[in-house]
Amino acid sequence: MARAIFLLFSLFVAANCDQLSILYSPKALEFHGHTRLDAESVSDVFGAALGYSVAHPTEWDGLIVKDPFNMANGAVVVIAEGIDSLTLEGAQAYELYGGSGSDSLGELIQKSADHNGISFEVDLKESSDSFSTPLGTVQPDDDDVKPQYLKPKSNKADSDFMRQIAFINGLSDLLVTSTDESVPTVHIVRVSLEAILAAHEPSSQAIAEAKKLLSNAMLELQTAAEKAFDGAVVVGLITSTEAPLVRSKRQAGEPDEADPYNIAMKYDSNYPVIFNIILWFSVVLVFSLFAISMAIATMDPGRDSIIYRMTSTRMKKEN
Repeated sequence: MARAIFLLFSLFVAANCDQLSILYSPKALEFHGHTRLDAESVSDVFGAALGYSVAHPTEWDGLIVKDPFNMANGAVVVIAEGIDSLTLEGAQAYELYGGSGSDSLGELIQKSADHNGISFEVDLKESSDSFSTPLGTVQPDDDDVKPQYLKPKSNKADSDFMRQIAFINGLSDLLVTSTDESVPTVHIVRVSLEAILAAHEPSSQAIAEAKKLLSNAMLELQTAAEKAFDGAVVVGLITSTEAPLVRSKRQAGEPDEADPYNIAMKYDSNYPVIFNIILWFSVVLVFSLFAISMAIATMDPGRDSIIYRMTSTRMKKEN
C-alpha cells in the first residue's frame, strides 16, 4: 500500500514539474543531456550564454562553452504559464525543480542593465491593442492565423489566446527589422494558457490546436531571432504551472525621476569582507575590554600593586 502511494506521489510530482526548452543556441555554446536544473539558476543559464558572471554556483552540466570569445549577443525567452511542458521539434528540454523558473529571470534583466544592455519584459495577458518595446511598438494582426477548433469570436478565452499568438508573431516581425546587434539584448515574453485550459477539456482538439499554434509561433520567433542576431542568440521556452510571484507596491505616488524603477542599492563586491572585519574586530575588542576590566577589579591591592604605589601617601616620621 505504501509503495503504491509513493508511486502515485512520484507520478504526480513528475506530471507537475516545470520545464526549460532551448530551441536555438550559437555554435559557441552546446546544450546537451537532460540533467535537472534548479529553477533559481535559470537566469544564470541565459546569463552565462551572454558572457555574464554566474551568481548561483551549481553543478549542472547541461551547458558547455566551446568558444568564450563568441558568446551570444541576445536572449529571447518565452514563458508559457499554465502548462508543464510543450513538445518542440529539435529543442533540448530540461526539467526544473525547486520552484518556478520564471521568477528568477528578473536577475537576468538586472545583469543586462548592469552591462548597458537593452532588455524588456512584457506580459501579453495585460496587453490590449499594442505594447511598446525598446525596439518599437508591436501591433498584432488578429487575422494572421485562422484557427479551426478555437472560436475566438464566441469564446473570450480563445480570443485572448489568439491575441497573444498574434503578439508573438508581431514581435517576430519587429525583431527582423529593428534589433541592434551591438549590445546584448534580453527579451522576456509571458503568455498564458490558463484561461483556455479552463474553458476546454484537456484532451480536446481545441487544446491540441492551441499548443500547436504556440509551437508554430515559437518556431517563427526562433527563426526571426536567429536572423536578427546573425545566429548569436539563445532562444528558450519556460513552461510553468505555478503562478508567478506578484510584488505589491510599498508606496503610492509618482516614481522618482532619478530612479524610476526603484532598483535596490548595489553593494560593492568587497562589502562582505569589510563587514566581517569590522564585526569580528568589534567582538574581540569588546571581550578584551571585559577581560581587562575583570582583571583590574579582582586585583589584590597589596604593596606590589602599581595601583597601591600610585595612590598611597608616605607617612611622615617624627625624629
